[in-house]
Amino acid sequence: AEHLALILKPCLAKFQVLETAKDCVVLGQHIPAGAVIETAVGHLHHNPEFWPEPEKFIPERFTEEAKKERHPFAYLPFGAGPRGCIGMKMGLLEIKMTLLRILQKFQFKTCPETEIPLQLKSKATLGPKNGIYIMLESR
Repeated sequence: AEHLALILKPCLAKFQVLETAKDCVVLGQHIPAGAVIETAVGHLHHNPEFWPEPEKFIPERFTEEAKKERHPFAYLPFGAGPRGCIGMKMGLLEIKMTLLRILQKFQFKTCPETEIPLQLKSKATLGPKNGIYIMLESR
């Protein structure tokens, strides 16, 4: 279960969108009431200042020891603080349970059409540039 959690964490992404309640000034920049403010979580999660070699999938970045070493707001897939996602624990549990059931019943094999290593595209969400083709075999 601990290893599964390490694998899931780098896969999570979320854009936290807020709306300003009133006019305000932040670092000299006027922000009008009703402006949509979005945390650039994708940029944050791929910032080499916090994540050396951010394009690499390294689950060990999410061990408890590694967590103590990084900035507390360098990883925000569910937001943070009092306005963080209330469903985080349930969502993570659902993902783990679903993955466990699938992995218990099926074996995944790549098809020849799948490019290895994968080329990634970055649009609104990160994903494989040319798709992933897999076969599922019952265990």
